[in-house]
Order: sequence, then C-alpha cells, then structure tokens
Amino acid sequence: MKEHAVKQKLKKHLGFYLVLMLCMAMISFACWFAYEQTKNQINIDLNSAVGDIKVMEVQTDIPKTTEAPTEKETLPETRPETIHTQPAIVQPLQTAPIQTEAITQQAGLIDAPETAPAIPETETETIVPASAETPCWPLNGEILEAFSNGELVKSQTTGIWQTHNGIDIAGTLGDTVCAVNTGLVRNIENDALWGVTVTIDHQNGIISRYCSLNNGLSVSVGDTVEKGSVIGALGDTADIESSMPTHLHLEIMQGEIYLNPAEYLGASE
Repeated sequence: MKEHAVKQKLKKHLGFYLVLMLCMAMISFACWFAYEQTKNQINIDLNSAVGDIKVMEVQTDIPKTTEAPTEKETLPETRPETIHTQPAIVQPLQTAPIQTEAITQQAGLIDAPETAPAIPETETETIVPASAETPCWPLNGEILEAFSNGELVKSQTTGIWQTHNGIDIAGTLGDTVCAVNTGLVRNIENDALWGVTVTIDHQNGIISRYCSLNNGLSVSVGDTVEKGSVIGALGDTADIESSMPTHLHLEIMQGEIYLNPAEYLGASE
C-alpha cells in the first residue's frame, strides 16, 4: 500500500514538472518569434530611414551646385560697375565752391533788413488799433472788476482762483451795448458760462467780445457794424459771474493776446 501511494505521488510530481517544462518551452518560442518579428520590422524601418536621408542629401546638394555658379558669375559683373562709378562720385564735389560763393553772395542780402525784428515788437506792444478812428466805450458805467493781466484772482461767483481776461462794466438790464469800433460780426453764441456773446473782428488785428447780453440782438453774423452802433441790450446771462450786479463783460484781443480793455478804450465817455 505504501509503495502504491509513493508511486502515485511520483506520477503527480512528474506530471506537474512536465506541464511546467511545456509551458516554459511555449513561452520561449513565443519570445523568440516576437524577437524575430521585431528585428525584421526594425531593419525595414532603418532601411527606409536611411533611404530617406540619402534622398534628402541628394536634394539638398542640387541647389548648392546651382547657387555657386550664380554667385561667381555676378561677382565679376558688379565689380567693374563699382569701379566705373567712383569718378561719378568725385565730380559733384567740384560744385562745393560754387555753393559757398552763392551763400556768401546771399549773406549781404540777409544783413540788409536789420529792422525786421522790430516789427513784431511794435505789434505786440501797441494797444492803439490800426484804425483811424479811436474806439468808444460800449456802455457807460463803473468798472466792477478790472483786467487781471494774466494774474489769478478769486471769482466772486465760483470762489476759484482764475485769470480775469476782461473788464466788467456795470449797467442795468436793457441798457444798449454798442460796438467799440467799426468791424465785422464774426460770431454769435449762447455760451454755457458767458451767456449771449457777440464777437466783432475790427479787421486790424483787434477783436472785441461782448458777454452777458440779452436775447434779441440787433446784429447777425456777417453784418458790418459802425463805431458806436447798437449790437444788443445788456442782460444777465453770464452764469460764471451771476453773483455780481448786472454788468457787461468786455474782452479785447490782439491775435491770441488779451489786452486791457480800459487802456485800449482810453478815458470813459
């Protein structure tokens, strides 16, 4: 009985080892087969890659051989041209003495008008207009606020420090306002700060501006007005100076410069 049991165990162990060896053989064969397939594919890929590289080298070599002759051919053509152009560069230099002579000849003409700088100085300093007529006051009244001449003054209405570019002439509502001199009405507007405003160009570099007028003016844009002719009535439309008594805000300009209207008009009539 014992011998039979031992034999049975040996058979079981031998069967197990046989199956194990068979499995190992199958695994080894599968690995060998996979290796052969992979090796063949790698060889195919390498051969194709080498072929592509050779084709690329052949293609890249072609333009190199074609470009070289063009560079060599162009060099002898450009070199003679640069040699021939050198005398052309030297020739214009001969005209330099002629230009210097012309400049020296013109120097005498430039020195002649020595009084030219004095013209703008007299224009900016003068306050009297170029017209033969002396200006007149647009309204008879006391000056409530003088010209600040570019200095900052505190506004009675806004409380802000600012320049006062004109004078404020006191009056009553409805008083007639006249043109200070003969001129052309350039602009009429209802300004948000200065109210109904009339601008007159006196055709001599002087411009007068009348602010805080009443509606219903006596002139229109483009009208020619004479000295002392009525352009409108005094109103109370300048909101920027609404805290002050009724008055006319008058500005006089020469170009872009504000003049003192009191000095421009002279003594009050």
